[in-house]
Parts: sequence; C-alpha cells; structure tokens
Amino acid sequence: MYRSTKGASKARRDQINAEIRHLKDLLPIAEGDKLRLSYLHIMSLACIYTRKSIFFSKGATLESLESLLSSQDLDDFMQTLPGFLLAFTGEGKLIYVSESVAEHLGHSLVDLVAQGDSIYDIIDPADHLVMKTQLALPSPLNTERLFRCHFNTSKTIRRQSAGNKLVLIRGHFHQPPPGSYWSTNPVFTAFCTPLDPKPRMGQNSFFLSAFESRHTKDLAIVDISE
Repeated sequence: MYRSTKGASKARRDQINAEIRHLKDLLPIAEGDKLRLSYLHIMSLACIYTRKSIFFSKGATLESLESLLSSQDLDDFMQTLPGFLLAFTGEGKLIYVSESVAEHLGHSLVDLVAQGDSIYDIIDPADHLVMKTQLALPSPLNTERLFRCHFNTSKTIRRQSAGNKLVLIRGHFHQPPPGSYWSTNPVFTAFCTPLDPKPRMGQNSFFLSAFESRHTKDLAIVDISE
C-alpha cells in the first residue's frame, strides 16, 4: 500500500505561496510595481532588502554609509549627477541601486531584479571577468577601483545607443565589522557614470564645469576644448 502525498504537496505549495505574498506586502516599493512582480522577482527583491538591512544593522562604523544610502536627500542629489549609485557585496550580490539608474539604463530596481539579484546579471557577460578581477584585486579594502564595463539596458535605450551602455565605475570597499559575515564578503559602493552617450549636463547639474579632450593611444593630447 502506498500513501498519496498529493494533498500534503498542495498544502506545502499553498503555504509557500502565502509566505511569498506576505513578503510582497512587506516590500518598500510602489503598489503599482508590486502588481507586476512574479514570485521569482519578489524573492530577488526580498534578498536585496534583507542584505541591506543586515549590513546596516552591524555597528556604528557603518552609520555614515547607512545615512547616505537611506537618505531621501541622496535621491534628490542623484538627480543632479550624471550617473547612478550601486552597492553590492564582494561576491556580486546587490544591496542598493539608486533610482536614477532608470534614466541611464532604462531599468528601475524592479526591472533589474527580473534579470537577477547579482551585479553579474546586469552587466554584459563579456565584462564579467573585468568585474571579478577588480573585486578580487589583492589590496587594502579602502583602495579605490576605477574601471569600465558594459551594463545591460532596456530595449528602448538599446535602440537609442545601439547596444549595452559603457559605464565608468569608481568605488571602494568598506571596512566591515571584525568577525562578521561582511569581513569575508565586504561591501563595494560605486558611482557609475555612463560614457555612451555623453554624461547628461543639465542646467542644474552638479558638474557645470566640464571639458572634452581627444588623445592618441599613448594619451598625448590631440585637441582639448577651451
């Protein structure tokens, strides 16, 4: 005699689905965005916000970063800058993406998690090695990184710029509390400036003073704007 597990399996599925719907209700995003989330997207967003919460609950040394990434003033300030802000772990798991990312990549945070919850899910596969190499460089944690890679863009942005967008990434690792999970998986924060097309320079931009230059491969100046 074999006992059917069909009823038990359905009960487990119903319980799991109820928990996922509860997670969706807890997400700090607009109700309109919640309506278009699949269960996979809900789980990805829940993981991002959970990592952010855990990271910012560890010690006073992270208070300044917590204030930075949770401040409404930051979102307002970011609108004046020609780029967006990212925070992710050393293994690539996303913790924070500024809302200004939508202007440059055509994807909101909700759109980005449709691809995954890792930095490697939102950059061109051809540049995965570049990212891994930069994150694995043997140097003090506060040493800055400066490199370029291509980010995946929405269909609309791809039509405008003929492909994924080349982005200049400047950032550094933050010193984690000793003995914590983050000591082996430190958090990397970076300001990302799209290089194609040229960074936006609006009337109210923080970077009003700018110039352009062209160089040969040995960096000798060909010409430079006044």
